[in-house]
Amino acid sequence: MSNVIYKLDKYSKIPLYYQLNEQILDNIKSGMLKPGDYLPSEEEMCNNLGLSRGTVRQAINNLAEKGYVFRERGKGTQIKPPTLNHDLVGDFSFAKGIKKLGMIPTTKVLEASIVVGKKGITDRLNLNSKAKVFKLSRVRLADNEPWIYEDAYLSADKFPGIEKFDYESNLIIDVLDAEYRTILTNINAYVEPIILDKKFAEIFDVKEGISGLVMDRVLFAEESKPIVYSHACIRGDRCRYYFKIAR
Repeated sequence: MSNVIYKLDKYSKIPLYYQLNEQILDNIKSGMLKPGDYLPSEEEMCNNLGLSRGTVRQAINNLAEKGYVFRERGKGTQIKPPTLNHDLVGDFSFAKGIKKLGMIPTTKVLEASIVVGKKGITDRLNLNSKAKVFKLSRVRLADNEPWIYEDAYLSADKFPGIEKFDYESNLIIDVLDAEYRTILTNINAYVEPIILDKKFAEIFDVKEGISGLVMDRVLFAEESKPIVYSHACIRGDRCRYYFKIAR
C-alpha cells in the first residue's frame, strides 16, 4: 500500500478531484509510485483527505481511463506498467511513441531480406504480382521488454539497397526520408483483438492466452502512393490506440 501523502487546497478554484488526479499522476511519473503499487482505498482517501467518495472516485476513474491504474476486485487500485498510447492515424513510428513515455526503444531484427511478395502484400503496395519486396521482421522493445512483433514490406525496385541499412539503429521512416527523399504522410490501418497463441506468447515472454492486437496498416507518401505495408502483433497489456478527428 502506498504511503504517499497528498496535500489538497480546498480553497483553490481547481477542482479537488483534479488536484488529487494530478498529484497521483506526478507521483507515478516521478517514480514515487511504481508499477504494482496500490493506492489507498477510496474509504481511506475519503477519511484522510476529507473528500467525498464521488470526488475520489472521479480522480481514480480519470487515471484508469488514461491507462495509469487498474482496479482488481477485492484488492484495490494498482499502478499499471507504462502503456503506449498511440495515435492510430497520426503516429508513424512505434519507437517515437515509446520515447514519449520516457522509455528506451530498441529493436531486434529477425529478418531483413529481399523476397518475392505474396499477393496480399503486393496488392497493398500496388505492385505487380510476385514483385520483389524488402521484408523486415523485427521485435520492438521498451526498456528491453518486448511489446510489438512486426513484419514490414517495401518495394525492392523502388528503393534499391533498402535492405543494406541497420534497422536496429535506424527507423524505416528516417531511412526513407534521408536516403530516398520519401516522406510518409498518412496511414490506413485496421486493428482487431486477438488472443496470443504460443508463438507470440514466447516472443513476448508472457502467458499464452492473454489479449493482444493485430494491426494491418499501409503507410502512404504524397499523392496517395503506398510505401510501406506493415502487419504487427501487439501486446494488449502494453499498448492502446486512439484517434484524433478534426471537424
